[in-house]
Amino acid sequence: MQVEIFLNGVKEPVVYKGDRIDVLDFKMNNIDYKQIRCFVNGFSKSELIEKKLIKRISEKSE
Repeated sequence: MQVEIFLNGVKEPVVYKGDRIDVLDFKMNNIDYKQIRCFVNGFSKSELIEKKLIKRISEKSE
């Protein structure tokens, strides 16, 4: 599975690849974020991106 996140002001998308990818809404200190969790071979990695910076999110199955 692959998820591409297009950010404002950046030409190339940020690409996440893994067995499973979760994109969740997350709010902390009154700031909205998208939490991206990638699972690869039983291990996970998580990242927060501020919601206002995201232009578009697209998903591709491999």
